[in-house]
Amino acid sequence: MPGIGTNIKNIGKAEFMSLFHQYQGESLCSKKLSTYASQIQDPNLKNTISQMSSQCQERANRLSSLLQEAGGSHLIS
Repeated sequence: MPGIGTNIKNIGKAEFMSLFHQYQGESLCSKKLSTYASQIQDPNLKNTISQMSSQCQERANRLSSLLQEAGGSHLIS
Protein backbone atom coordinates (compact mmCIF):
# COMPACT_ATOMS: atom_id res chain seq x y z
CA MET A 1 0.00 0.00 0.00
CA PRO A 2 2.38 2.65 -1.22
CA GLY A 3 1.92 6.21 -0.19
CA ILE A 4 0.59 5.57 3.29
CA GLY A 5 3.06 8.13 4.60
CA THR A 6 3.56 6.56 7.99
CA ASN A 7 6.32 4.43 9.39
CA ILE A 8 4.63 1.05 9.75
CA LYS A 9 7.16 0.00 12.39
CA ASN A 10 5.68 2.57 14.78
CA ILE A 11 2.08 1.38 14.72
CA GLY A 12 0.33 0.50 17.96
CA LYS A 13 -0.93 -2.89 19.04
CA ALA A 14 -4.55 -2.09 18.13
CA GLU A 15 -3.60 -1.01 14.60
CA PHE A 16 -1.39 -4.06 14.20
CA MET A 17 -4.17 -6.40 15.29
CA SER A 18 -6.60 -4.65 12.95
CA LEU A 19 -4.23 -5.23 10.02
CA PHE A 20 -3.73 -8.84 11.11
CA HIS A 21 -7.47 -9.53 11.25
CA GLN A 22 -7.94 -7.90 7.86
CA TYR A 23 -5.13 -10.11 6.50
CA GLN A 24 -6.83 -13.22 7.91
CA GLY A 25 -10.15 -12.21 6.36
CA GLU A 26 -8.70 -11.53 2.91
CA SER A 27 -6.73 -14.78 2.99
CA LEU A 28 -9.80 -16.80 3.97
CA CYS A 29 -11.90 -15.03 1.32
CA SER A 30 -9.36 -15.93 -1.35
CA LYS A 31 -9.30 -19.60 -0.32
CA LYS A 32 -13.10 -19.88 -0.22
CA LEU A 33 -13.57 -18.18 -3.58
CA SER A 34 -10.91 -20.41 -5.12
CA THR A 35 -12.75 -23.48 -3.83
CA TYR A 36 -16.06 -22.17 -5.17
CA ALA A 37 -14.50 -21.42 -8.57
CA SER A 38 -13.23 -24.99 -8.83
CA GLN A 39 -16.79 -26.27 -8.41
CA ILE A 40 -18.55 -23.92 -10.85
CA GLN A 41 -19.41 -25.15 -14.32
CA ASP A 42 -20.39 -21.87 -16.00
CA PRO A 43 -17.21 -20.41 -17.59
CA ASN A 44 -18.23 -16.75 -17.15
CA LEU A 45 -19.13 -17.16 -13.50
CA LYS A 46 -16.02 -19.28 -12.90
CA ASN A 47 -13.86 -16.50 -14.37
CA THR A 48 -15.56 -13.82 -12.27
CA ILE A 49 -15.15 -15.81 -9.04
CA SER A 50 -11.51 -16.58 -9.92
CA GLN A 51 -10.82 -12.87 -10.45
CA MET A 52 -12.40 -12.06 -7.10
CA SER A 53 -10.21 -14.71 -5.46
CA SER A 54 -7.11 -13.19 -7.06
CA GLN A 55 -8.06 -9.72 -5.84
CA CYS A 56 -8.48 -11.00 -2.28
CA GLN A 57 -5.11 -12.74 -2.50
CA GLU A 58 -3.44 -9.55 -3.74
CA ARG A 59 -4.87 -7.62 -0.78
CA ALA A 60 -3.75 -10.38 1.60
CA ASN A 61 -0.24 -10.21 0.12
CA ARG A 62 -0.07 -6.42 0.62
CA LEU A 63 -1.30 -6.75 4.19
CA SER A 64 1.22 -9.53 4.79
CA SER A 65 4.01 -7.24 3.63
CA LEU A 66 2.85 -4.50 5.98
CA LEU A 67 2.66 -6.93 8.89
CA GLN A 68 6.15 -8.21 8.16
CA GLU A 69 7.47 -4.63 8.10
CA ALA A 70 5.83 -4.10 11.48
CA GLY A 71 7.64 -7.13 12.91
CA GLY A 72 4.83 -9.66 12.72
CA SER A 73 6.37 -12.14 10.29
CA HIS A 74 5.97 -14.92 12.86
CA LEU A 75 2.16 -14.51 12.61
CA ILE A 76 1.95 -14.88 8.83
CA SER A 77 1.57 -18.41 7.52
